[in-house]
Amino acid sequence: MKKIMTIVALGAMMLGVASCGDDSPVREDKLSFGVTDMMSKTVTGDNFFDYAGSKLRFDLNYLADTACLQVLGTKFAALHPMTVNLMFDAMKVTYTARDQFVLTGTSYNVMDGYQVKDIRCSTNLSLKMYSLRYTVVSERATSQVYVYPTSILSALADENLDYANANEPYFIFKCGLNSDGNYAGNLLLNNVQFQLGESSSPKMTIRIPYDEHVTIAGTATGYTVTGTGITGLYQQGTVEIPFERSTIDDLMIDVDIVHKSYSIYFKCMGGEYENSGRLYL
Repeated sequence: MKKIMTIVALGAMMLGVASCGDDSPVREDKLSFGVTDMMSKTVTGDNFFDYAGSKLRFDLNYLADTACLQVLGTKFAALHPMTVNLMFDAMKVTYTARDQFVLTGTSYNVMDGYQVKDIRCSTNLSLKMYSLRYTVVSERATSQVYVYPTSILSALADENLDYANANEPYFIFKCGLNSDGNYAGNLLLNNVQFQLGESSSPKMTIRIPYDEHVTIAGTATGYTVTGTGITGLYQQGTVEIPFERSTIDDLMIDVDIVHKSYSIYFKCMGGEYENSGRLYL
């Protein structure tokens, strides 16, 4: 069964901006909140750069339908010696549902030689999902910037987003950078079944750790995960129990932020598991 993937993409570029708007206290007609543990990807031609550790701050004015968005603690490039901050002010807010809205902006001259344009940020407060993408133009190159949570949650087929009562498969992709600058994470599969001969296994929650048997590689549009001989963990109550009879083999995960698609494939317990869908931003 194909799934819709919720992923989120965001990014940043500008020196030291500390706050949005004025210094007046937040009133009842305003909402302020922050987000941490974001990962940004900058794509320039066929080259890309990943950086984990970005933080976001939103300041929304419900009465004026405007917002200020800050992206804090990111970098220009892999060897850039300092973190930088970015502020988008006076963004237009369009509400798509009670707790979902889209922020849009035109262009900002964020610092000498750099302009940010075509800004679009989508949010879902219930799921704590945020998506920002924009174009950065400089004298040297034009880059596409995406920032997304290190945890990526797939949407349900009916799109009602009620995960607490879901009986169908959905997935949580986790991918980040550790302190050594290497990729790390895992894949959590919820309500999945395997074909065992002519019968099916019970629905299970399974975690696939990105351990020493796994290779994670960045692509110009996202990342891939491959591996074999992986010991999966299935959840029994609140306890994770290792698979004893079978490893997870021929694992192939592709997450494509730019083209909004994902796919999962692996072998386990004598059968195959496959799932794919479009990314939902």
